[in-house]
Amino acid sequence: MKKEKRSLFDMLFGKKKQYQNLTQTQFQMLNSYNAQFTTLGTDTYDSKVARECIDRIATNCAKLIPKHIQNSISNNIQGDINYLLSVQPNEIMTRFDFIYKTISMLYTDCNAFVFIAKDETGFITGFYPVLAQSYILLQNEEGTPLLQFQFINGKFYTLPYTELIHLRLFYNKHDVFGTNNSVLRTDLETAHTASEGIKNAIKTSNNLKGILKYTNSMLKDKDIKASKEAFVKDFLNLENESGIAAVDAKADFEAINLKPITLDKAQLEQVNNNIFDYFGVSEKIIRNSFTEEEWNAFYEGVIEARAMQMSNAFTVKIFNRQSIKKGHRIVFTANRLQYASLNTKIKLLEAVAPWAMIRVDEGREILDLAPLGGEEGNRILQSLNNIDSKYANQYQVGGEGNGESN
Repeated sequence: MKKEKRSLFDMLFGKKKQYQNLTQTQFQMLNSYNAQFTTLGTDTYDSKVARECIDRIATNCAKLIPKHIQNSISNNIQGDINYLLSVQPNEIMTRFDFIYKTISMLYTDCNAFVFIAKDETGFITGFYPVLAQSYILLQNEEGTPLLQFQFINGKFYTLPYTELIHLRLFYNKHDVFGTNNSVLRTDLETAHTASEGIKNAIKTSNNLKGILKYTNSMLKDKDIKASKEAFVKDFLNLENESGIAAVDAKADFEAINLKPITLDKAQLEQVNNNIFDYFGVSEKIIRNSFTEEEWNAFYEGVIEARAMQMSNAFTVKIFNRQSIKKGHRIVFTANRLQYASLNTKIKLLEAVAPWAMIRVDEGREILDLAPLGGEEGNRILQSLNNIDSKYANQYQVGGEGNGESN
């Protein structure tokens, strides 16, 4: 029996109930007449500087580790949801790819949708970032909100909004969708114009360099052409190290000095800085030449916000209210100390170790050392200068258990 070919579209939606044939109307907004969002005309990702900013944010967000926890960050539930999010969300993406693409979509279009795939029993089987050409918010006869995707190949697909994880940036003017990056368009166009100006300047330098005027009007066209080619070969090439051209009385050479207009360095830096500021990314972050303080500012201002946003969005769409009340959550965690200096790490250990807040192997991990394992690695560090509060009174009065004789 010939095996049926499957497309990516079928992989995502092949077994999903289709809402397309049901009676639908546009969802009624409070403050917006239009229930549609389109990605057409947004060229943010086509800008080199903007793409570098998005790449740095997406790359560092992709280092976050999603976890299914209950009540405490240390209580990591090792189930199927945890595996999907922390290892392989779907058949074609790793965890890194999944988060990178989702965040790239978010910063490019200010909206990102993740489809939660389920089997016939409602069991979650995967998470898929969905990038479409446009999105329309609809509702069925019961008033259930639906989102219709229109893809670039002309296909449509409609899903319940409740089965989609929706991340937004600049969530202000529209009731449902994040506002696009249109305020950045002037700077993007200026940066593009500057880039084109540099490219054209290079092209111009290889174009017309001068005019060779012949005083003998009786010369035939083929003679003029031959004389010009000989002049170019002899004098307008890299082998003419002297930079001097010699002509006789038959011709005069008039040089043409073309100076293409381009943005000066200060203007170009200002345009780039405007784009950096918009995304909350400094040039040092782009160049990977940041200090510990600069990294912390970037993390707290950008990455931490996205981690909180994803944690909340994934939690409310994966778990029902009852499960959330029981402490089930999705959190996106990170090793905040990955860019910390050795001095900072040592100061941290000196501050927390005396208070029995850290185990030996946890301290070794902070210092990038191999774990000891076993009982020794699991031992909790504590200073002899600190005692349990329940023994404090006995210690003060010299009571039983303080190590003194009566």
